[in-house]
Amino acid sequence: APRQFIRKNSELKTFHNFLVQQTEQGNISRQEAVSMIPPFLLDVRPHHKVLDMCAAPGSKTAQLIEMIHGDGNSMPDGLVVANDSDNKRCYMLVHQTKRLQSPSFMITNHDASVFPTLYVKGKDEKRQRILFDRVLADVPCSGDATLRKNIGIWRSWNPMNGIGLHPLQSRILERGLHLLAVDGIVVYSTCSFNPVENEAVVANMLRKYKGCIELVNVSEHLPHLKRATGLSSWNIMDRDKEFYLSHDECSRQSKVNHDVARFITVSDTRFMERIPFYLSISKSMFPPSTEEAEWMHLERCCRLLPHHQDTGGFFVAVLRKTQPLSQKEAKEVASTTIVALADHTANISETQRDDDGQIGDEIRPLEPFQRSGQRLFNEDPYVFMEDEPEKLKILDDIIDFYGFYKSFPRHLLMSRSEGGRKRHLYIVSPLIKAILQCNLPDGLRATNTGVRVFTRSDSKNDAKVFRICQEGIDVIMDYMQQRVIYATAADVFTILHEDTPFIDTLSVTTQDTLSKLGEGACAFLVQRGTPSLAKMDGASDCFRPMPCSLRIVGWRGTKTVRCLVGKYERMHYKLLLGAPPEVAEVDGIKRTHREEITSNSIKAEIFSSASQEQGLDDGHVAKRARQEKEEDTNDVGFWSRLKGFFGF
Repeated sequence: APRQFIRKNSELKTFHNFLVQQTEQGNISRQEAVSMIPPFLLDVRPHHKVLDMCAAPGSKTAQLIEMIHGDGNSMPDGLVVANDSDNKRCYMLVHQTKRLQSPSFMITNHDASVFPTLYVKGKDEKRQRILFDRVLADVPCSGDATLRKNIGIWRSWNPMNGIGLHPLQSRILERGLHLLAVDGIVVYSTCSFNPVENEAVVANMLRKYKGCIELVNVSEHLPHLKRATGLSSWNIMDRDKEFYLSHDECSRQSKVNHDVARFITVSDTRFMERIPFYLSISKSMFPPSTEEAEWMHLERCCRLLPHHQDTGGFFVAVLRKTQPLSQKEAKEVASTTIVALADHTANISETQRDDDGQIGDEIRPLEPFQRSGQRLFNEDPYVFMEDEPEKLKILDDIIDFYGFYKSFPRHLLMSRSEGGRKRHLYIVSPLIKAILQCNLPDGLRATNTGVRVFTRSDSKNDAKVFRICQEGIDVIMDYMQQRVIYATAADVFTILHEDTPFIDTLSVTTQDTLSKLGEGACAFLVQRGTPSLAKMDGASDCFRPMPCSLRIVGWRGTKTVRCLVGKYERMHYKLLLGAPPEVAEVDGIKRTHREEITSNSIKAEIFSSASQEQGLDDGHVAKRARQEKEEDTNDVGFWSRLKGFFGF
């Protein structure tokens, strides 16, 4: 159903609120069905290093992050690097992926066709090159396979769109192959039907690196997915609907038009429009020969057509790297070490080539440039706390207050400011830290990384200056010995549902635990398998067990407690505790309202007692109440006196 229909229909209001709430939590992501196929075919494992070359807006990236956390580890050995060339789209990517909260995730802002080579330092302080186990190249395309939902394609489509994008798509896929480790997998995908953007790009790489890469047969993967095989023959058409069967035919026609172009005037625009078409045609856009088609196996590519399963259109090709693409790469793989160059800040241009004339597989970060309407890249620095000796006392206070184990990775904590007061502290995985420290001086443009685990509070006590954050509770709670309260589902529901409930309203066990803690941040834990709020079917006194453990961040005050989570998170956690949806969607009575109601009740009881003592009947009591109400309303009293003055 359309989004507007769900939003405006009163009968679906509850369902719409549920969608919004779960989307904010990262539990639901609305995505085209066929666009979910490429991450599934990558077969990502928690230890894999994954690169998403053209990541924005981030739906496929979210799938990759979930896959590296597939074993439930909050800090896996692998990582996901999401890249996009547009700085604005990188911030869109931050918004889409921040709900997943992974310390093994990083966003970069580089041109995918010249994505820089990343390094880490080994034990001998020599730089080792990082090769990715999985690469996703969901390249920019004409988008003509989305014409079912994007009606603008019908008006703007022309065959020149795919021809103009073919060189860029080829460069991105080639760069992805250079960054891929041997026996690694790269998935090339587009939302286009044009074979110039699809099979032609794949065939060009197979031809250029024959024997080093191969197309993988994925017909047995996702067996219920309906798909068509890839094409092995096609024609090239220009904007005048003229077809060309080979590059030689196009070259001959191009030479004729160039000869004629010397004798025409600039006013002959219709004829001049034909010349750029011939100049943009390359041999790689045409289909392979019969002999090449036999060993390329382009039929292993997947074409997902809209009418097959009522979806959008998509193209997917899975390639495996069987051996290094060049002799230089083979030497690097054998030694697994690259000695750092003397000038770390020097850039290598895209046009620099090796002795064999090919573009080198080692590319240094290029200097940032400013596009029209786009601000220049200028991100806050990444400063690790251990690099600032004057800030080590902050870490010591945090560790002592929360009772962290000695195994707590304090060396992975960082901030986004140099010197001064630290506002937030983030945690990253060891591999992310190694990449930042080794590549930021070279010009790596890292837009965002890390999970916020501590934020500054208003407390004047040095030990309470930084409180734990809900975003990072799953990462650090396993290291905490103190400030952890094992509570019941009813207690946590009370804390979530009301604003600041009094401690004496909670269960006796929770009261005893809180009485032993001083003021400050704490964590409430409802363990998996403990009774929830949902009753068993057919039983009035039996409750269903909790399906999972629940962790929330709170603050222990003098006499009250409160949760430090957002609105949508509260709704989600109340549903997990077993509360009915109609109860979970509303907030409980806030303490100020509860005090006001209590005060009014006390006043009513006093007034009723006084009335009985004075011997007033119900009529006199009601009359006096109406008079006091009228006097309390300034506007009503004013107009009453004004009417009496003029005799109305």
